[in-house]
Amino acid sequence: MTSFSERQHILVIHVAGLGQTTLALPALRSLRARFPESRITVAASMAAAELIRLANCADEILPVGRLRHGELLHPAAFFRSTKTIGELRQAHYDLAIEFKTNAESSAVLNFAHPGERLSNRRPRNQSLGEVIERVTKAITTQKPPITLHVAQEYLKKLEALGVRPIEAEPRLTTDHQADEQIEKLLHKHKVEFGELLIGIHPGSGQIRNRWPVERFVSIGSRMIHNFNARLLVFAGPQEKGLAKRIVSQLPSKRAIAIQSPKIPELVSALARLSLLIANHGGPAHVAAAVDAPVVAISTFGASFGKHSSIDILGTRNEHVRASHIGLISEEAVYEAACRLLKMNRAEFLRGR
Repeated sequence: MTSFSERQHILVIHVAGLGQTTLALPALRSLRARFPESRITVAASMAAAELIRLANCADEILPVGRLRHGELLHPAAFFRSTKTIGELRQAHYDLAIEFKTNAESSAVLNFAHPGERLSNRRPRNQSLGEVIERVTKAITTQKPPITLHVAQEYLKKLEALGVRPIEAEPRLTTDHQADEQIEKLLHKHKVEFGELLIGIHPGSGQIRNRWPVERFVSIGSRMIHNFNARLLVFAGPQEKGLAKRIVSQLPSKRAIAIQSPKIPELVSALARLSLLIANHGGPAHVAAAVDAPVVAISTFGASFGKHSSIDILGTRNEHVRASHIGLISEEAVYEAACRLLKMNRAEFLRGR
């Protein structure tokens, strides 16, 4: 592979959702640190492009619409993706690094024509002997594969370039203008400085991974009654009306609905929280990256042990798991929330 001691143009392809993009941040930051003089362009999903900007680890970000949820069919996403294709065709890339293999990354590679590629893709024209050897090796291998966390997998992919990790967990900083917008919203709803602010995010990319809404409502009520908390209830574009519906079932004027926020506003709001209670998903990963404690409700990892390769990273998080999302009790989530609130209070008192 070419030596990258001189200034080069590197294209990183990672067209993924909020969660996977957040987990890729340590690798992107480490790449930036290894090649400070290189120009780094990141092709990212429309939803996650702003996360890359906030992480300050790329010189250029090219948004690409995803096929998932019909995102590419939206006029704005289609227009911006078309513009990205034009930019990919015109630019020269010395190296393309494919983090996540999918249909969108294949399209980006086809349009970019990089000088070299760093990818897990197998050559298309494999001989019959190579195919038989690969299949035989897979069948006869007795040791179970070592499961790395996704964030570690992204970092490991960069080892061939001499990249060494500079951080183990994702980190995000907020946007000043977005911070001001969130402060205005909180002021409008008379949220006082120092009030306990707890977030609830009942949505998830897949419906089967969503904890029952009525349990989120009950947990929210208990947080208000037992801790005198104020609540921020989040919902994404696929959960239209859900945030307001939950707020309407909570004590009057104690909860604020935040429906489909822009990414910078979402990050700023999550950074203000003393705790987020959410289904395992992108917002939970983002909250941990801004150092907000997270109770993550999920089935991930429940079938094969305590940990999962897509766990939320951070020291102030708890995963509450079961083999089926409906088997996770309200009491288990409430107790996890209480533990994190107690821990945060102790940290605050030690820091005074």
